[in-house]
Amino acid sequence: MDVQKIKNENYADNLLRLALDVGEGMLKNGGEISRVEDTIERICHAYGAVHVEVFTIISVIHASVRMGDDSYSSQMRRVKSTGMNLTVLEELNALSREVCREKPSLTYFDEKIHELKQHKGYSPIVSMLAWALAAASFAVFFGGGVWECLWAALAGVVMFCIDTYSPRRMNAIAKNVMSAFLTSLVAGVSVLFHANGNGSVIIMGSLMLLVPGVSIGTAMRDIFCGDLLSGTLRLLQSCLSALMLAFGYILAATLLGGGAI
Repeated sequence: MDVQKIKNENYADNLLRLALDVGEGMLKNGGEISRVEDTIERICHAYGAVHVEVFTIISVIHASVRMGDDSYSSQMRRVKSTGMNLTVLEELNALSREVCREKPSLTYFDEKIHELKQHKGYSPIVSMLAWALAAASFAVFFGGGVWECLWAALAGVVMFCIDTYSPRRMNAIAKNVMSAFLTSLVAGVSVLFHANGNGSVIIMGSLMLLVPGVSIGTAMRDIFCGDLLSGTLRLLQSCLSALMLAFGYILAATLLGGGAI
């Protein structure tokens, strides 16, 4: 095979790989389907692609690119888990705008993506305090007093530990069940210590952190943008997550006899 042709094909492969790195990061951190596909297409066109095809659902990205010299590449990414991290999403958006505007070398592009992947985020202590504060704040919102706020904060810490330190094989659905179950147990224990305490406020305040409201909104946007398959799958995933929260509560209520919470 001609050496120049090999170089051209490698360039197409590397370009598509980097574009998929950005798209995969966006999908993992809560980006809607239309944004992921549009970003991949814009990056490839900015570097000379004459034809780009991208197909994305919540668990798979498949893309192909053809350059002006007829070199071609087709790649697929399997996305096993998704979440919601608006900070990472904004950083990836900024990077995609930068490379589309300035068209730096692929080496520089690769280095910037590597830097984003190495980003550690907030420390565990700060994250744990944020979970506790958010749960306590929701408890106040639902009418709780100091007692309910303290126990809701404790429930927030429990949920943080489950989310951060649970085994890798435990998926998001199992985490939701475990979080709802332990949170409801915390609420039940609080009522045992303080008969006038409101366990429902503690449960509502803490579980609001896990209600997939943003995911449902993103699913509806996908549907309205014409991505019916992806939007329906994301909506189904969100509804299933919400049902698992209810299931975890039912398990705890059954264990406690139903009267404590």
